[in-house]
Amino acid sequence: MHKVFINDKPLIFEDIYSKIGGVDESFLILSDAEFTLKEVISKFVTDNIAGILYLCAKPDIAWSDFTSRFILVEAAGGIVKNTINEILVIYRKKKWDLPKGKLDYEETPEGAAIREVKEECGIKKLVLGKFLLKTFHTYSEKNKFILKKTHWFTMTSPENEELVPQLEEDIEEARWMNEEIVYKKVFPKTYSAIKEVLLKYFETN
Repeated sequence: MHKVFINDKPLIFEDIYSKIGGVDESFLILSDAEFTLKEVISKFVTDNIAGILYLCAKPDIAWSDFTSRFILVEAAGGIVKNTINEILVIYRKKKWDLPKGKLDYEETPEGAAIREVKEECGIKKLVLGKFLLKTFHTYSEKNKFILKKTHWFTMTSPENEELVPQLEEDIEEARWMNEEIVYKKVFPKTYSAIKEVLLKYFETN
């Protein structure tokens, strides 16, 4: 199974022979026997949909076809936990988000994740934890179609450092929140991919 967010809505590539379960009933369910990938992608622009489950005879090949249509950009970020089990969130461009950023040349995802969290939130000491998941989303920039692949890691902050949001990256606020507050405050005003990262974290920690 492969998943990508287009216009903040999920497109899921699934084997046509798989049992369908756990998919929102508001999703469109389409097959590659009836719809081309181009037609499926166009529905995210023209139709008012919650998402699409795309059933494919060979989902890996369909995913490769999809990714070949975009310029791949890799990024990395983290969910940081402090000593009282709060996690670090940022507020940027009228959305709650998690610290992340693009990989520098020859930089590893782990190195980029640590660097970006430190730069965006002013933290000096971080301990890298485990790999959490990868997310994909598309956007356009200067008439180019970009597919961003983001590597997510868990981290811990062993000291109670003052948070300093990176204003030049449009970060207005960096704040610690417990799980209850994240659900109440962040989930209604964040991106679908970020919700997925947070849900994965809360399910496994």
